[in-house]
Amino acid sequence: MEESLTTKPTSPSPDASPRFVMGVDVGGANLKSVLINQQTEETTARESFFPMWKRPESLAEQLRSDWASLLADSQTDADSIDGIAVTMTGELADCFTDRQHGVTHIAEHVQSAAKQFSRRAALAFYSAAGKFIGVDAVPSQVDALAASNWHALASWAANHVSTNGILIDVGSTTTDIIPLQNGRVSTDAKTDHQRLRDGSLVYIGCRRTPVCSLVDSLRIDGIDVPIMNEFFATIDDARLILRQQPESSEDLDSADGRPRDRQSAYRRLAKMVGLDANELSSEQADSLSQQIIASAQIQIDQSLQRWIERISGQADENITLLLSGHGQDLITRTNRCNTIDLRDRLTPEVSRSAPAFAVARLWLDTHREVR
Repeated sequence: MEESLTTKPTSPSPDASPRFVMGVDVGGANLKSVLINQQTEETTARESFFPMWKRPESLAEQLRSDWASLLADSQTDADSIDGIAVTMTGELADCFTDRQHGVTHIAEHVQSAAKQFSRRAALAFYSAAGKFIGVDAVPSQVDALAASNWHALASWAANHVSTNGILIDVGSTTTDIIPLQNGRVSTDAKTDHQRLRDGSLVYIGCRRTPVCSLVDSLRIDGIDVPIMNEFFATIDDARLILRQQPESSEDLDSADGRPRDRQSAYRRLAKMVGLDANELSSEQADSLSQQIIASAQIQIDQSLQRWIERISGQADENITLLLSGHGQDLITRTNRCNTIDLRDRLTPEVSRSAPAFAVARLWLDTHREVR
């Protein structure tokens, strides 16, 4: 599944030959790239489904294809790009033996794609230390580069959106809950392990989270029925059934490899409680879906509440929440807090690629400083 999206320019271009910067977020299931016109701030975004665990050797090829589409959409050429800023999370894919293997593989493929793509663009990788590094320093900075996209987004938000608050980014696989204080990311946790321990990384998202990781049982006709601990269905199926996500019969990124449509979602969800789809009424399917989503919302809310209490002990209404990602309906506290929706700042389309946008803007902020 690929999608190109363009925001409207904020002002007319004063230059017939505008300069661009590209931001790239290399995930384990999706590749997201944005191209920003430095004069007008017009931003074009492209997202492609890329199962890293299945096709790691094709990463450079897919990146080049995505970037070529961005150029076509922006009606420019590769020589107009000053820099390519990169962040990543895909090093966790199980095709890699460890983070060192994953980070170096991703960096090598990005470098290969960049060399073939542009003769002049500088290439820089963002680290959770808040700095950009060149490709030669990648092997010695693996821990800082691994899973760095959350830090890029939070740093940009703290500098350009709100100096204080909590950033909540709900993606397809995970939810980031990041405290911001005085214009800085206010957590010492950097690695996935550290972030799991301090609650700033919640492994629940709006698409890929298995149902069996969210609930132990589901209530049917007044009886709590234990679910099957199998990867039969994901939260995406519950959201499809409740029409919280659009259907896409061409998209086969589902638990059983069949289409992401409601008919298939009914079948996948029914299997979680040992039924065929024709044995599950639409009312029962709606109820099961609501229970699954409620469990995800509760777990995210519990982690958010712990952060609210930890950073200040303030009442909810004194906290500013910065909302990002395409699973924001999993956040239930929005009516009790001050909220800033990044979709209003970036447009809903670019918000889906927010870390890629953020890393490009941070690159501009540092005036192409590569350490």
